[in-house]
Amino acid sequence: MKQILLLSASALLAASSALAQDYIKSAPEGGFKVADGKDYIVLYAPQNVLDAMGSKVITDNNLDETKNDNYLEYWVTDWDKKALTLYNVPEEGGINSFGGDEYINATPLYEWGTGVFMSVNKPYDLSKVTDKHHLHIGLRDFGSAPSKYQLSIGSQATIKTNGFQIQVGIDKGAADGDFVGVGSLPNGNDGKWYYLDIPVADLVDPNGDFGFEYDFSAPINDGVFAFSFKDPVCSTATQSGPEPGEDVYSYEVTKLGSALSIDHVFFYVPDSDSAIDDLSVDGSDSDMPAVYYDLSGRQVADPTIPGIYILKRGSESTKVLVK
Repeated sequence: MKQILLLSASALLAASSALAQDYIKSAPEGGFKVADGKDYIVLYAPQNVLDAMGSKVITDNNLDETKNDNYLEYWVTDWDKKALTLYNVPEEGGINSFGGDEYINATPLYEWGTGVFMSVNKPYDLSKVTDKHHLHIGLRDFGSAPSKYQLSIGSQATIKTNGFQIQVGIDKGAADGDFVGVGSLPNGNDGKWYYLDIPVADLVDPNGDFGFEYDFSAPINDGVFAFSFKDPVCSTATQSGPEPGEDVYSYEVTKLGSALSIDHVFFYVPDSDSAIDDLSVDGSDSDMPAVYYDLSGRQVADPTIPGIYILKRGSESTKVLVK
């Protein structure tokens, strides 16, 4: 039986601050609710999700299936330009966090396996990213062992001084070379989808855990997003080819090691950023239906998961704790 308690202002402040730093959570049923966001700047998203965003998309950099504008590049080895370091693992019947079948699967064939969203004929445009935006990435670990992932957002040519270098799999604020931890997938390699959601304001806060700097005003003509494995368990695979018209070998994994799925990468502004601030605390509307919101201002149908919520009845709102 759930227990709902009223919270004092001081308790709410302390608890909401802690929750705001929880950057990785389980993907909700049905996936990210695009209606809850606006000012989308898309680097990758399934087409039906992009269509649902509609006019809320202010910059569309989505991966191009024709590879005319951009493409997903898997790096090749230093000693054999036909050998890939990262392989796209086929998965029959697999689904993304939205219930569709569009997503990226990757496993390292060598320790430094890396994938990069590369520009071809159309530069990447992140010029509309602001401190009000959130970085949102859908992740899934389906490998044979939990892994750590390094994610770089910004021009890869200048990423060390202009952009975000974050690592999934280590504590928030912990440093690993040029990368800074954002936490871990709660259950490691359980094969389920999780969402990394982190405000840009947190990434650039000089008094926070990260302290990154960014200036995305210039077009990005190289790689804009890179993902790689940190100290992975490499997969083994048979190698053949290259096939006619192909530049690299073909592979079939014989033993899966570390493995990562990504089903979207975009920036967005929460459409209800001011919803909590705008809630009135005056008056009484006890006959009105109860509506719950989480601390991001998103409506919650039934707050059964323990946590802090805003209970709103008409013009009256109350802060509650579900235990």
